[in-house]
Amino acid sequence: MTSTSEDSGKPAIELENSEDHNVAQSSSSLPMTNRWKTIADLLPVIGFFGVFFFFGRDIILATGALVVGLLLQLAIYKLNRFEIPKWMLILTVVALAFASLTLLFQDPHFIKLRSSITGFLVGCFFVGSVLIKKNILKIIVGKVLIFPDRTWNHITILWSIPIFINAAANLVIANLMPGMNFQFSDDVWMTYRALGGLLVVGSSFALVIAYCALTKQRPRFGDSVDPS
Repeated sequence: MTSTSEDSGKPAIELENSEDHNVAQSSSSLPMTNRWKTIADLLPVIGFFGVFFFFGRDIILATGALVVGLLLQLAIYKLNRFEIPKWMLILTVVALAFASLTLLFQDPHFIKLRSSITGFLVGCFFVGSVLIKKNILKIIVGKVLIFPDRTWNHITILWSIPIFINAAANLVIANLMPGMNFQFSDDVWMTYRALGGLLVVGSSFALVIAYCALTKQRPRFGDSVDPS
């Protein structure tokens, strides 16, 4: 009788151990997944700026490294079966197209122009999401920070303003505006590109915070956020 009781308990114990093992395995795979995504997303940036600043200040050579980084990024996403967002695919295709023109004609103006085109596309993406009533910022963080729809629209438009300004400024710093009497060096342009993202995000946050302060609006927090 005792043996039967012990045997009947084994499947339950084994099942419980198996479930614990599966949970532990899946949870341990999450950091690895995030790590591979982070590596993949950083490869084009590290390749482009790293090669330029540490290997002779050559934009053509850096553009070649950018192409390699973008292709490796796509390969890592495919091999690990990560979902490639449509916006990422569009920006990657644009980057590869202008990088290819840069390498083909040995002319850095193409890759410099790409930065402005990408910026305008991203800005239009934010504004367009408001116009079609599928606000991208609300979709991303709307479950955490709760605002009225009209406020979300204002915030998204404000968020896009520095993106457009950055795209326009790039045309000047990249010496792409006709009639310019002063030429910026490649070092200045690359430094601006390296810091431009931080400037855009910082300016966007500043505009949104100023808007909320001036209109005296405070968000409500979703269930996933502890307001304390």
